[in-house]
Amino acid sequence: MLPALSVLLWPFSLSLQSTVFSTSHNYPVQEKPLIGLPQDVTAPVLRTLSVFSEYSAAATCINNFNATAGAKVTCDPGKCPIIEFSDTEIIGSFQGINPGNTTGFIAIDRTHQRIILSFRGSEYSGNFKTDGNYTQIAVPEICPDCLMHGGFLSAWNSASSFIMPTLDCAVKVFPHFTVAFTGHSLGGALSTVGATYLRKANRTIDLFTFGSPQIGNYSVAEVITNTTMGLNYRSFGNFQTCQKKWQYSQSSPEYWITSNNTVKPTPADVEVIEGIDNKTGNLGQTGCDITAHNWYIGNMTGCSRDGASKGSGKGWCDL
Repeated sequence: MLPALSVLLWPFSLSLQSTVFSTSHNYPVQEKPLIGLPQDVTAPVLRTLSVFSEYSAAATCINNFNATAGAKVTCDPGKCPIIEFSDTEIIGSFQGINPGNTTGFIAIDRTHQRIILSFRGSEYSGNFKTDGNYTQIAVPEICPDCLMHGGFLSAWNSASSFIMPTLDCAVKVFPHFTVAFTGHSLGGALSTVGATYLRKANRTIDLFTFGSPQIGNYSVAEVITNTTMGLNYRSFGNFQTCQKKWQYSQSSPEYWITSNNTVKPTPADVEVIEGIDNKTGNLGQTGCDITAHNWYIGNMTGCSRDGASKGSGKGWCDL
């Protein structure tokens, strides 16, 4: 059983003077298809989705959310082949933050020039209580008519005080790296709430979610959709419709994965669907397939490995 609260945030081992930055970025440009007309993704976009699918899966691993300073992001063998071959370093981890038993990690990915915050999905009772708190809370700081899911909002508010010092420090040390939030299921919802708040504070956050529940009403979906402060990649699997809720809306665009469960998708298997609450994709499906919910670009169930990863023991920022 996870403790009620366990947070590891540690100091930087690098200085601005010792860090060499690259100004070349090869990130895909987000597609803007016609509303209602699905289009296939490009190979670079699918690769980017694959990277963040792995980071979302990695949030289930105790090696990552209970890591030592300087540890590399790891998964069970074969689960995260892209990030296993990338130059990564975990700079902060957190687990059991209540309410919500919020768990995850912050990492630097030098290969992809990213600072990544990854939240774990639902595994314990505290997570499921957060999922089930559907009461909508007014968030006028986001927009006058915005209403957010009470459970997700409360969980982000509690976790953010532990997350933000490390995230802020990483941005200072790696100013040329882009910041991305990611997560599967509940983790995707927390990523979306967090990204929405930071974007409102004029911070650019790219968002990659897999099977995320809706986090708010139509006005919230409009804010997320219309942002100019980062890219939105909201992915859903074929037949995965378990998390639709009335009075909640899905933002745009949707990256709808149409390949069968356990099958790695090709670019032709991922359709880009534009438009809030567009029923061309996930919203137009019926039934509930939990197996589909646990498979997107790859297996989202993550790790079963015990024990914490061993890092360098060197710190990051002196917080």
